[in-house]
Amino acid sequence: MRFRFKPTAEQRAALRAQLTRLQQPAPVLEILDSVLPADFKPTGVICTVQSAHSDRFVLQAQVRSAGGEERAYALKVYSDDFGEQVWAHAQAVARHHPRNGNGLCLPSRYVPRERMLVFPWVDGLFLSEIVDDRKPELLRQAARVAADLHGLAIVPEQLTTAEMIVAETRARCHRLRARWPDTALIVAPLMATLEEAVNFLDPADPAPVHGDMASGQFLWTGDRLVLLDLDMFGYTDPAYDAGHFLAQLARRCLWDRTLPAHADQWLACFRDAYLAAMRRVSPRNVAFYESVTFVRKIYTICRRQMPDRAQLVPQLVAQARVALEVVVSSGKSR
Repeated sequence: MRFRFKPTAEQRAALRAQLTRLQQPAPVLEILDSVLPADFKPTGVICTVQSAHSDRFVLQAQVRSAGGEERAYALKVYSDDFGEQVWAHAQAVARHHPRNGNGLCLPSRYVPRERMLVFPWVDGLFLSEIVDDRKPELLRQAARVAADLHGLAIVPEQLTTAEMIVAETRARCHRLRARWPDTALIVAPLMATLEEAVNFLDPADPAPVHGDMASGQFLWTGDRLVLLDLDMFGYTDPAYDAGHFLAQLARRCLWDRTLPAHADQWLACFRDAYLAAMRRVSPRNVAFYESVTFVRKIYTICRRQMPDRAQLVPQLVAQARVALEVVVSSGKSR
């Protein structure tokens, strides 16, 4: 599981130059030549930046033919060769996972010279944007998509243990000390409890995980629910994904005042459907990984300099403590 990657200055500069170059039609059409159907004769392409980070970017490429037909692709480019690992994992998933219906959006090609994955473009609404009566059933569907992924009989990489995840979380908390010492003081007791709680986890059968599962990673097309982005894929307790999803949803419910009053009931829709589909997954472990996610997001809030972090951090601390109490109290009573 790729927790943290910082590209070098040279890699950043090269990625920026590549982003500029790939907004021009000629190089993109050359790349897509082997992806387009043989009878599709392109006359032009429009490339639009969808996201850009220090280590990767995503373009939408809309290709037009002489007959007026259009096809669209997502082009994801990395600053290093990590895309090759994602491609290998995606190919393994494709051998076990049906491409029709709900499920993962997998790349159709990897272009080594560009460090690029090519995906079919999927139109739709992110699950995070849907807040009406469709939400409960879509959350249940998301839980079943997660369960399907966790049920795949593949081992994508070496095992990531709970202790390794706690160590990575501890490293984030240590980075708080230099720039946000007041926040670090608040988080330190929480981190100590987290390190205690790892001793009370139930045994878990590892599974392939998404690694960054959240409602913002699911796209609803109107017919099917699609899970995007395998950049954080790993092999660990599947409770990791479920806990991460629930913590991200709870975080949204905490401070998004535009949500319906009953939005906090959404968490049970996902949790209950997931645990029903994955009976071997421990609810205690799910609560543990919820708390891990809350602690990590405290660092994210500070790093992104969110203006209302003084109010948000105590809320996340409180949520993490509630989740940890479930783990520690139930663990001590065994």
